[in-house]
Amino acid sequence: MDCLSDMSKSHVITDRTITSKDIAKFAAMGEPVHLQSCQLEGVDFQECELREWTFKKCDLRGARLDTCILDETDFIECRATEATFRSIRLTQVQFKGSDLSNSHFAFSKLDDVSFSGCKMIGANMTDMAIANLSFSECNLSLAQLRGLDMRDTTLKAVNFDQADLSNATFQDAYLEECSLRDCIVTDANFQGADLRSSDLGGLQMSDARRFKGAIISKRQAADLLGQLGLKVV
Repeated sequence: MDCLSDMSKSHVITDRTITSKDIAKFAAMGEPVHLQSCQLEGVDFQECELREWTFKKCDLRGARLDTCILDETDFIECRATEATFRSIRLTQVQFKGSDLSNSHFAFSKLDDVSFSGCKMIGANMTDMAIANLSFSECNLSLAQLRGLDMRDTTLKAVNFDQADLSNATFQDAYLEECSLRDCIVTDANFQGADLRSSDLGGLQMSDARRFKGAIISKRQAADLLGQLGLKVV
């Protein structure tokens, strides 16, 4: 059955296999579309403009959304591993409880975009233009985050273990219960960042200068000095 003819007035589609041709038809209507529990694995969105769309519990593995425009779009509990969002424009977009591992956001423009409760292992988020980006309770281990600008933001329970944070800026940011174990911090800026409740395990004295000006706890300072054979009493 043609998905377009099966749509209700509210443009809600449930439990369907969606093709690239379907996406083009939906986008041509210029109205919000809500997809729930739909199969979109490997679908090419063909540079479509998706305003006020919702993807809930959809399979978007390997989907290609490159150069699309997403405004007020929600991705809720979706599987989007290895999906590509390259050179895309995202405005007021929410990703909640979704698996975005090994996804690609390089060269995209993000304005008022939030990620909460997402698995983003190995995600590539380099060379992005950012305004009002937020992460909460996300796993960004092994992610490529070179040049990420998170100044003056609050990051809660974000796992950056072994992520590449080279040239990233966390100036005056508050990292609440985050983990920075074994991450790459070459030329990163943590001036004024509050790291007191975060896990800095694996940090070596040779890396300490990367955290110049950051706020750390006595325990964290003692761990660093312990590498020199010194004890804080």
